[in-house]
Amino acid sequence: MGELRHSRRHRTARPSWFAWDNYLIGVVGLAFAVAFGTAAAILAQAGHHPPALAVAVFAALFATPAAVQAIGELFAGLALVGMLLGSIVLLPALLVSPTARRWAKRRWARATV
Repeated sequence: MGELRHSRRHRTARPSWFAWDNYLIGVVGLAFAVAFGTAAAILAQAGHHPPALAVAVFAALFATPAAVQAIGELFAGLALVGMLLGSIVLLPALLVSPTARRWAKRRWARATV
């Protein structure tokens, strides 16, 4: 599956989500989906609608994991942008307010336990 990455928190080695085989599976799945989708379009154009529908469903089954992966990566990117914007907005308050610094220190301590 993926490469093993050691986790200090759980003292285990688990497959990394950032392994190349995950992306390869997505790309190969999309390639099969395109091939089956093209075959479904050719069958439908020839007037063979029930087989075309079956092949189109098969194409969708191959495309689904890649679509789920892409949506997950988009959400992760949005979360990173949100954290960056949040830190930019919070930085002036942390520089000025001792109350905000104490709040951030407590929050950081709870997050890293």
